[in-house]
Amino acid sequence: MAANLKTQTFITRMPDKPGAFMLATKIITKHQGNIIRVSFNKAVDFHMLFVEVRADEEALHNITKELLQIGYLENDISDSRVIVVNIKMKDEPGSLYPVLKILDRYDINISYINSNEEDGEYQNFKMGLLIENPALIKCVLDDISEIYPIDIITYAEEEPNLDNTIFYIRIGNEIQRLFDLSTEKTMEFICESNRVFQMLQDRGETPNKVFEYVLHLAKFMSKYRGERFQPDISRYQLTAKVALHVIEPPCGSNTYILEAADELLFIDTGFAIYAEEMLNIFQRLFPNFATLKKKILITHADVDHCGLLSVIDADIYLNEKSAQSFQKQRQNLMDFREENIFCLGYSRLSRIFSNYVPPDPARFKLIGEGVAKEHRELLQIGTFTFADLSLEIYEGSGGHLYGEMVFLCREPWLLFTGDIYINVKGLTKERSEFNSLAPYLMTSVNVNSQYAKEMRKAVFELLPEKQRCLICSGHGAVEIINDQ
Repeated sequence: MAANLKTQTFITRMPDKPGAFMLATKIITKHQGNIIRVSFNKAVDFHMLFVEVRADEEALHNITKELLQIGYLENDISDSRVIVVNIKMKDEPGSLYPVLKILDRYDINISYINSNEEDGEYQNFKMGLLIENPALIKCVLDDISEIYPIDIITYAEEEPNLDNTIFYIRIGNEIQRLFDLSTEKTMEFICESNRVFQMLQDRGETPNKVFEYVLHLAKFMSKYRGERFQPDISRYQLTAKVALHVIEPPCGSNTYILEAADELLFIDTGFAIYAEEMLNIFQRLFPNFATLKKKILITHADVDHCGLLSVIDADIYLNEKSAQSFQKQRQNLMDFREENIFCLGYSRLSRIFSNYVPPDPARFKLIGEGVAKEHRELLQIGTFTFADLSLEIYEGSGGHLYGEMVFLCREPWLLFTGDIYINVKGLTKERSEFNSLAPYLMTSVNVNSQYAKEMRKAVFELLPEKQRCLICSGHGAVEIINDQ
């Protein structure tokens, strides 16, 4: 029975005489209603009382009918709503004014208000908002949530048009707790969540499904921090001078590290959210990590591959297209991933979740300057030497992402594919679960599926027919082909 209970706020006008409220209470109790909150707003009407009642639908209907009969309700306000919200504001003069302006704009009255200070920096204002036109509730909440973090304490659950608004406000508060986000980052998250929801709803997806995936993504990333960050780590001796270290995290891209006598070459760096955990791993693998020379190559400019670019002190070798994408990120513009509307929300959410900071362009070392802006082939744009290895650098057409690159060594055979190719069969249960989330939120992980298909074919045409070769994909375990 409890599952069928609903909450309704009755805006009553009672006569100024003893026993008036007792009569209302008697009616409510008779129909098994439970009064859970009572307040009044002198500014609205000295005799107006707000009575919030929890009961089943039939009981609420009967209570409404009897309160009308005794003149405590008026038909013209029977459709009014009171929603209770908590608004977090800076503890400084004038903070409340923008909220009051919004309420005045929509002709909303405050049924009650109280506040308490939080750590001397913020105040929490708890307000009951009397909204006589239910159609305005969503507009009021959306406008307030654009300037302050807001939590919805109670609202009429029969208002279906509020589902999305209520959710992304509440999920914003959940994300703030999961990732210890600042107020500004939380507000940014709420805006970007709404963008994802709107895009997916336009595809005909149900809100509950959307919410489930976004929350799952956030909780998944948060779950594997600290001691729970347990990546698979493996080592391959490639030549007498060079070893390859492979770090496969629970979520995010693989990180590959080529090690020579006094230097390291990173190929991709994973999510920034795991920066501390990754730095601890580097220290374990290389006790003299701080003194080693370091360089970084990236396969493409997605945030799950480039999270530690701003953490590791090293020159970054990249092509012009990837450099342009990073420049856009630093200017808070849409990068090449986000220019695709289906990727925009996911990419921005990942930035917020992972505390991503775009790298400093002063550290860029450009490869293949002057390469054609548009091309359909897998085009060699340069070479890179590390110890006794020579890497051929190829630029793809942009099927997965504009600026994507592949690195090939022929002696010994070694291929880094980025996300042009993913070893799906080599994914653990956790990594497979994480990789299944992005395609849902973005429709596709590829910017251009046809180009991506062509690039996968072109990459495999680089492979030798008989010689042993290690294939190092963006996600999934290392594959060894032609292994005798």
